[in-house]
Amino acid sequence: MSNYIVTTIDPNYVSETHDIGASSAQSSAITTGSGLIRISTTSHCHIKFGANPTATEEDLMLPANHVEIFSFVSGQKVAFIHHGGGAGEINICAVD
Repeated sequence: MSNYIVTTIDPNYVSETHDIGASSAQSSAITTGSGLIRISTTSHCHIKFGANPTATEEDLMLPANHVEIFSFVSGQKVAFIHHGGGAGEINICAVD
């Protein structure tokens, strides 16, 4: 048997895809029973979690074409901003 990691997406949560731009934007509040979310990006960006977060280029950086799973407080939001003022997409989904 292979050592693959299986990520189960929460079937009760609809994933969100947003454009990433030069200004900070937010997801909607994300409910996750596991306390985990999965974020994938098409471009270099910065993210921040919180009740009403604003992302800056000083916050956690994700490289282009990257997927990562984060520990997350259910009910909070994800803010995101492109690094250097470019454009791209971010997809956020709850992990079951």
